[in-house]
Amino acid sequence: MLTKRKIYVTAIVAMAVLYIGIGLTGCATKRHIDEVKAEVRDVKRQNEETQDLLARMDSTIAAGAEANGRLRADVSVTVNNLQQQIDMLLENYNDLLAQIRQLNLQPTVTHVVRSSPGSQEQTAVTVGPDTAGQVSTPVRPAIDCGQVYDESFILVRRGEYEKAIEGFRRFLEHCEKHESAENAHYWIGESYYSMEKYADAITEFEYLIENYKGSVNASRAYYKLARSQQEMGRTDDARRTFQKLIDEYPETLEASQARERLKDL
Repeated sequence: MLTKRKIYVTAIVAMAVLYIGIGLTGCATKRHIDEVKAEVRDVKRQNEETQDLLARMDSTIAAGAEANGRLRADVSVTVNNLQQQIDMLLENYNDLLAQIRQLNLQPTVTHVVRSSPGSQEQTAVTVGPDTAGQVSTPVRPAIDCGQVYDESFILVRRGEYEKAIEGFRRFLEHCEKHESAENAHYWIGESYYSMEKYADAITEFEYLIENYKGSVNASRAYYKLARSQQEMGRTDDARRTFQKLIDEYPETLEASQARERLKDL
């Protein structure tokens, strides 16, 4: 493609050739002058057309680059949003599965009854094999364990991680034997992880794995433990933890994620 400078050079050369021809013949006729003017006009026209073409091309290239940039940005945002939704769905699924399994493991059902009409004292009656109708000593729990757990879990979902940790700690202080105790430890670790306090998250996940053998939360705890180690630059530890997750819980969703992570380590 001709640039403006090349076109001007072409015009000058053309004019020079004509002037040389005039000089050799010894006379400058009106025809010669008209030819030179016509050549100059033609070169100017070509220059204008070329400049217009270059301007349109520059505009097209710039618009294409801007469009591609917007497209890449939109795709990136969409992918990130989808991944966040997948992670959230996975956590909800695993938490629900954990609660269902815990319910299936309970051998007895405990009802709360009042000892007499109008009495404020509550007594726990345990109903189960060989225990029907037996009344235990009065129980006065310091807190409503189920309510404190539920409120703390809601705080996690709201992203209020500090308050959630405080709530779960209070729950564990008074309800350490509760069926959701291991879940509380997991969500404390998850809250630390979300706040990027990876050392604290590692401590909590390791405690859960060590003290709740065969926990329904084990695969999730192993995965987040490895991710915390990875975020802290402990690549070898993360690789070993991912591999242990795959070996011990090969059929879980977390094991599938671990296999993908190992490809990048």
